[in-house]
Parts: sequence; structure tokens; C-alpha cells
Amino acid sequence: MSRSVDLQSAMLSSYPQAKLEVTCDTCGLNVRYDKLDMLEAGGDRPLGRLLEAIVRRNGCTLKEPIPAYDKCGAVYANLPALPAAEKPNPYAKAKGG
Repeated sequence: MSRSVDLQSAMLSSYPQAKLEVTCDTCGLNVRYDKLDMLEAGGDRPLGRLLEAIVRRNGCTLKEPIPAYDKCGAVYANLPALPAAEKPNPYAKAKGG
């Protein structure tokens, strides 16, 4: 998984693959879901929240808001880097650009 993808703002609808593949080296989780079925069942959601829901439904107890030592290793295995959304540059805007 690319670390440049912001899972809190990237939405399920922007997932570039037809299947979501979630794997975890910590617990051995390896599941696949159909993107269109996920959209139909739960609507468009941020990928980060969806990942948390997937691992919790599969029994992960390590996906906590404030992990101390144990950390869930779940990732979207087939997620290539999504194009970064252009953020406005305050300096360029102040300069008229």
C-alpha cells in the first residue's frame, strides 16, 4: 500500500480496483470484497474508516484509536498510489498565483 494515500480523506468510490483486498501480516488476515457491493451495502465511506470496520468484523482487537504497543497491520494490499488532490498553496494565492 502506498503511504501517500490519505485513508481518512480518500473515499471508497475513488478506489481504483474492482476488488478491495485487505491483508494483515500481524494476524494473517487476507480478505477480498467487491467494491460495488461495498458501495451498495454501506454507501461511500472514507477508506480509513472502512478498513477499521473490515478488521473489526474479522475479529481484530488491535485496531484501536490510541494503540500503545500492539498495532494492527491491516492494509489495502492492492491499493496503488492515488493521485494527490491539489491543495491550495496559501503563499501562491497571496501572490496571485
